[in-house]
Amino acid sequence: PYCNMICGNVVLDAEARGSELDYENVALLGSNLGIGKLNEVAVLNRLADELGLDTISLGGVIGFIMEAKEKKLIKDDEAPEFGDFKKSRELVINIAYKKTELGKLAAEGVMRLSNLLGGKEFAMHVKGLEVSGYNCFAYPAMALAYGTSSIGAHHKEAWVIAWEIGTAPIEGEKRKSVEYKVTYGPEKAAKVVELQRLRGGMYEVLTACRLPWVEVGLSIEYYPKLLEAITGVKYTWEDLYKVADRIYTLIRAYWVREFNGRWDRSMDYPPIRWFNEELKRGPLKGQHLDREKYDVLLSEYYRLRGWDERGIPKKETLRKLDLDYVIPELEKHVKLE
Repeated sequence: PYCNMICGNVVLDAEARGSELDYENVALLGSNLGIGKLNEVAVLNRLADELGLDTISLGGVIGFIMEAKEKKLIKDDEAPEFGDFKKSRELVINIAYKKTELGKLAAEGVMRLSNLLGGKEFAMHVKGLEVSGYNCFAYPAMALAYGTSSIGAHHKEAWVIAWEIGTAPIEGEKRKSVEYKVTYGPEKAAKVVELQRLRGGMYEVLTACRLPWVEVGLSIEYYPKLLEAITGVKYTWEDLYKVADRIYTLIRAYWVREFNGRWDRSMDYPPIRWFNEELKRGPLKGQHLDREKYDVLLSEYYRLRGWDERGIPKKETLRKLDLDYVIPELEKHVKLE
């Protein structure tokens, strides 16, 4: 409410309390749960804010529980069915305070829930982080962005879907007016890398809001100029891109180290549901991700990053990014190319 970039809108919820809504929390706590009344969605959103719960992960967890109950993996009466606002509200509180057995389980997140209860085939997460509000049965670039994100399935790392379908072209590009067709061209991998550099790298380091660029159209050329004005140090976008690449490669090295030799390219896959199931309705009915074509796209992504076919940074890349000190640390766990 106190920022001039209005990311959300404050509405009165079903309990006459103020709640700030934006797309993600409406999607995950609303349609994802089969709850269609905005004022009820606003209640769940407000409770999440008050209790310190992430609205996207919360919606993903409750949605998983609803589907698990539908598929009879959960028989607990506390578990809500799709569309049940009252039980969803109770579950939010039980998750926050770990009041009940189901609340304790749900607090562990979708990945651990699916490991305990079954249902990995419909567990919507990447690297343990629940998927935000974009189904990618027919959107390979966005699926790649989710899969390769350094923090798991989060749209903020590379919100590429708007570019992919042509509704929000990136600066300097013309809006497309052609009918959307599912393609797996190498330009999609290149766009994911470009946006990860900007959104997942540079804006995080600059501690700058990306919305003036995304929503208002402020040219990215202003950001190095603003940084120079503040620090007195002259930067080019090439300098900043290198910083962004260092960030992503260093985070990847951390992942590889922590997996202690067990890292492979499957860690960069989106949820398997998008490969195994088809869209059931709409203009893209019948579409699903093609695993072989996704793998080709993923290999192109690795090539652009300077990583090997496992998704592990190459020695040459680490040296180029002044990350030489990472090499001996990684070689304790994996063989580097």
